[in-house]
Amino acid sequence: MNIETYISDLLYRHDCVIVPGLGGFISNYKSAQIHPVSHTLRPPSKSISFNVQLKNNDGLLANYISDCESIPFASAQVKIEQYIKNLQNDLEHKNQVKISKVGVLSRDLNGLLSFEPDNTVNYLLDAFGLDTIQSPAILRHAKEVSLPKQVSKGAKRIKAPKTSINWKVAAVILPLIGLSTYVSFQQEAVSDAYANYAYLNPFKLKPAATYTARTVEVKETLILTSIEVSPEMEIETSVDIISTPEVIATIINTVQFHLIAGCFSSEVNAVNLVSKLKIQGFDSSVIGQNSKGLFRVAFQTFSSKETALLKLKNLRATGTSTWLLKQ
Repeated sequence: MNIETYISDLLYRHDCVIVPGLGGFISNYKSAQIHPVSHTLRPPSKSISFNVQLKNNDGLLANYISDCESIPFASAQVKIEQYIKNLQNDLEHKNQVKISKVGVLSRDLNGLLSFEPDNTVNYLLDAFGLDTIQSPAILRHAKEVSLPKQVSKGAKRIKAPKTSINWKVAAVILPLIGLSTYVSFQQEAVSDAYANYAYLNPFKLKPAATYTARTVEVKETLILTSIEVSPEMEIETSVDIISTPEVIATIINTVQFHLIAGCFSSEVNAVNLVSKLKIQGFDSSVIGQNSKGLFRVAFQTFSSKETALLKLKNLRATGTSTWLLKQ
């Protein structure tokens, strides 16, 4: 068998095969590749290179030949030496020699050896059976976009926002607005109802109360004297109309100012407070009931507003809670 075949077989199993007196063939792993022009997909492989410095015999090639041909190791070495002489002879006369399934050795003008590997053979056992695949290029057509048309389409999509009424929200808010309005009106009525109660907290000053002026009641009393009836008078109605030469009319106009000490639903409690205030020196009295049916107790009653305000100021200065009632 040709020695070139033995070299090719060893390159499948080893990364370096040395041919004594010539050099060493080295294999390196090469990953899969895609050719950008021919669109060829190459599987992973071993790239073969040549190193002229590796000339020392390691016995790998001779032992393999000896095992394959069942000849002694020395005979295998003789065969290798004869093969090397033939290669060098071809290089001297032809300047190049081809090693089957490995590559081409050539000598330049300076006498230096160069090596061109044979890429048709893949020495990587993991990629055994994988062939080179050529795939046609995928043509991608760029979609032309007309900017003015796209802008016009986008402008058509833009519509003026519609004002819509959320009736669910309105159904919740409107009753709340009505309720708040009702409560604001009722608050004034509640404040008026509690304004008549005694302010019994001694540590907090009661704000000055505002009262609406009441209509002055004027009582007119007609006192008729020296009644003389003329015989010529005629009574035209059922009401007796008496004309007198002398009519005395007395107009009584009474306005009182009370300093209120408290209001009670029980008359007994109101009377008990009057007794306590009289012991303290006040001219206290029960001045009747208010519109809620509470009995009012006054520290003292004055006919002059100025005197009542002065007494009110003095009582509050001592920490006593009271308010002024005009009646």
